[in-house]
Amino acid sequence: MKIDFAQFVDKDSVMTLVGKTKLEVMDQLISRAADLTKLSRDLIFRLVWKREQMMTTGVGGKLALPHIRINDILHPYVIVGVCENPIEDYHGQDDQPVQVIVFTVAPDENQEAYLQLLSSISRRLRNPKLIEQMLGTVGNTVDLLNVVKQESDPQ
Repeated sequence: MKIDFAQFVDKDSVMTLVGKTKLEVMDQLISRAADLTKLSRDLIFRLVWKREQMMTTGVGGKLALPHIRINDILHPYVIVGVCENPIEDYHGQDDQPVQVIVFTVAPDENQEAYLQLLSSISRRLRNPKLIEQMLGTVGNTVDLLNVVKQESDPQ
């Protein structure tokens, strides 16, 4: 079965990020992840920054894909954030500011499903037109959710 990341996105997992720095927007995403997963905010924070120290999750094209794996959750959580302000200090691979962040918290035990989920996110968001549509929803999470759900994974 093919995984489409949009199946893990709902009204509680889309947000407008109001920070101006990487730390500020990641802090908002981490807080939302802790609320949704019911896991310790401190644990998520440590795992996120440990991952960021290995390699930036800013993949280019205004997009960042932070992701962690963790025990004690039954299914993935995908949080989609659109930034009010371009995040200049994200240090994306193309050295351009980040404006869309898709944060994934996934169970640790199923490597194959995890890779399929990340692949689905990458395939869908490689489309610059979709990124621009998402940016047009700043401040309106209902519209952001509709954009994320509008088209199925192109495979």
